[in-house]
Amino acid sequence: MRILAISFFVLICAVTQAQIAESGFHINWTIVKPTTTDFVSKTSSRGVRVGFTKFINEQFGAGIEGGFNVLDDYVPRQTYVQPGSAITTDIFNYMYNYTLTANGQYYFKKSGLFVPYAALHAGVMFTEYTLFYNAYSESENKTGFVVRPELGALYRVKTYGSLGFKAAVGYEYATNKSENYNIGNFSGLNVQFGIVLFNN
Repeated sequence: MRILAISFFVLICAVTQAQIAESGFHINWTIVKPTTTDFVSKTSSRGVRVGFTKFINEQFGAGIEGGFNVLDDYVPRQTYVQPGSAITTDIFNYMYNYTLTANGQYYFKKSGLFVPYAALHAGVMFTEYTLFYNAYSESENKTGFVVRPELGALYRVKTYGSLGFKAAVGYEYATNKSENYNIGNFSGLNVQFGIVLFNN
């Protein structure tokens, strides 16, 4: 009876440890499609996110994440008239976004190598709006609040292994509007693909 109890305890511990790691570090390639097109409208694949997750238990985790992406668009050549002057030029709009967020995660499965999850990120977004025209450029910096709900999945290559992969889709909304350029708050869809390093 005692051997059976010990064996059961060891099995429970092994299963519990197999469900979740102690922590994880990830780096993701990020694709962003703006849904507000006041300043930029093109889909951009120039983005990266780096984060750390602490697995609280089998179904919950919390972490931090930092990200960077570049969005740009082209405005064809036209004439802009201002009081006392006019300029004819084409314009390249660039939007540089830097984000720093905290997040909470819920895991839909308690077992297996493939674990889908839902997460909510919240934090700050630092944005630099830059216009390039002729030999000139001008820019404005804005800081706003950003929130990003996310659905994704983690895939661990093998039980107790340190290597895994991550895929996710999300929607983000940031309050970093610019009155000078008549740009509203930013929103966009994003897709992420990345590598996860688990710490048991």
